[in-house]
Amino acid sequence: MTDTTTTPGPRGGGTAAGGEHGTAAGGEHGGVRAGAHVGAHDDVVRRDVVTSMQRLTTESQRVAQAFAGQQGLGHIDLEALLHVMQAEQRGDPVTSGRLGELLGVTSGAATGVIDRLERAGHVNRSRDDADRRRVLVHYSEAARAVAGQFFGPLGRLSATVMDQFDAAELRTVQRFLADMSLAMAEHARGTGDRSAGASAAAAAAAVGTSEPTPASPTAPGAAR
Repeated sequence: MTDTTTTPGPRGGGTAAGGEHGTAAGGEHGGVRAGAHVGAHDDVVRRDVVTSMQRLTTESQRVAQAFAGQQGLGHIDLEALLHVMQAEQRGDPVTSGRLGELLGVTSGAATGVIDRLERAGHVNRSRDDADRRRVLVHYSEAARAVAGQFFGPLGRLSATVMDQFDAAELRTVQRFLADMSLAMAEHARGTGDRSAGASAAAAAAAVGTSEPTPASPTAPGAAR
C-alpha cells in the first residue's frame, strides 16, 4: 500500500531526503515519502520472485515426471535418491534407518523403497566397515550414468544461465533457495504433506550443474 504521509525532518527544518525545507520526496510542503516508492517496488519484485519460483517448480515437475516415467519411479523414490546422493556428497553415506527418518516413513516402508531402487539399479547396499551392524545405502554407478545421460543437457543449459552471474550473486541465490527450501519444509511438516518440502528442496537441485551429476534426478513432483 502506498504511504502518502510526509516524513518529519531533522533539527533545522530539513527532512530525510528533501534538503533544508523539503519533504522526504523532495517537495517544499508535501509529497509522497521516497520510502513508499521503494516499498511498492519491493512488492513488485517479491511478486516476480514468487512467480519465477512457481514457474521453476512447474518446469522441474515436468522434467521429473519424464525421468520417473522412463525409470518406473515414484515421488518417494526420487526423494530417497536425493537423500542418498546428498549423503554421498557429504562423505557420510546414509543408513537405511536414517533414510526412513528423512522420508518420514517406517523402517519397513523405507526398506521397501530401498528394495525398489536397488532392483532398478539406482542404489546398492553395503555394511559399514566400522560397524557391521549398520547398512549403508549408496548411489550406484549405473544410476549416475543414467542420470548423466538424461540430465546432462539440463546441466549444460543451467551452466549457461549461471555463467551470467558472478560468484557473489550465485552465493546469494544459493542462500535464498536454501532458506526457501527450509521454509517450505517447515510448512510441509505443519500440514503433514512432506511432498511439498521435498519439492522445494528438489527444485533447487533440478537446476543442475555443468557436469551430469546425480543431483538432477531429484527434480520435484513426480507422481507416486
